[in-house]
Amino acid sequence: MEEKVSTSHREDMIQKAELLKALAHPIRLCIMENLVRDGKKNVTEIISCMDASQSNISQHLGKLRDLKLVKDEKQGNLVYYSCVSEEVRALIKHLFGGKE
Repeated sequence: MEEKVSTSHREDMIQKAELLKALAHPIRLCIMENLVRDGKKNVTEIISCMDASQSNISQHLGKLRDLKLVKDEKQGNLVYYSCVSEEVRALIKHLFGGKE
């Protein structure tokens, strides 16, 4: 007999799928791996991700910020980004290893 999936479980699945979709782009995955590994970084420090342009990195950071996976913090003329999602942090560490 098939078990019915609860509404909260279904909502959790949708949320997890959205998280995975956000990380499914190679540039966003690279950005998050950098932020988890190194802490906060500005756009210039992240440019090496997949040889992407500054505007492209900024667009992806905007999407990650909108999804509340990163936060931004202005310091002088620079904006620094950091990972705020413990789920992402755990997933990145699982995928790439890294500091505990």
